[in-house]
Amino acid sequence: MKLTPRFAIGFLTFAAGVLAVAGWSAHIGRKVWSPRVFAWRNPFKPQPIIEEQANCPVRLVRPRFYSFMSIGSSIGSVLDLDVKNVSSKPIHSFTISYHSPEPLDTGSSSWHPETHLQPEQSHTSGTSSRGNDRVTFSVDFVQFADGDIWFANPLRATVKPEGVRAGAQAATEYLRKVLESDGAAVVMDVLPYIRVKVESPEVSTEEVLSYFGFYCGVTNTVVRVEHAYQRDGLSGVEKFLTQQHQ
Repeated sequence: MKLTPRFAIGFLTFAAGVLAVAGWSAHIGRKVWSPRVFAWRNPFKPQPIIEEQANCPVRLVRPRFYSFMSIGSSIGSVLDLDVKNVSSKPIHSFTISYHSPEPLDTGSSSWHPETHLQPEQSHTSGTSSRGNDRVTFSVDFVQFADGDIWFANPLRATVKPEGVRAGAQAATEYLRKVLESDGAAVVMDVLPYIRVKVESPEVSTEEVLSYFGFYCGVTNTVVRVEHAYQRDGLSGVEKFLTQQHQ
């Protein structure tokens, strides 16, 4: 059977459309989960509630839901948010919490972009979204590239000042011992591995200190040491750690 020109053109147009849809789905899938899943923008999920927080250095904008599925698995959903730096200083990391009547849509995440988030720049953060209830988002903690920090007001349980102080103190004490025994150059060498050396608090103390708080405190010491090194070299590292001991 010979194909008529009209049928051939229609078939090629259909095939091109299928390939285009598959390519676009893989593009979205790569963004939200994996290029091997079929993904699409889902406008039917209820938009999240973004808490308004006075003087918050970042703003959560452009919430958007995506759904995805693959052969042999159920449909999943991902919510993407853009975190925009609305402050005047570069941001190192931040912590976001979210909650809803659905327990699976309640939790928190600590984010550290690959590069500092510059003023007016945005970073896309994503989290799974399984329920049908509206999710409420808030910013709990922000750490600037120079080591300054911002806490939500009122304070959140995910990052507590007590935890940040405890983590920063533990990291500083460890690095000071390295400085006294091996010098400032070795301090910079061990800095990337400090979380292996500085143990997290016992489970019984996490309610008081909060795990994210202790982790952010360790990170805060790392950020301050790096900032001192960028500003004054090894002498700046030595001066910073020595001053923390006084």
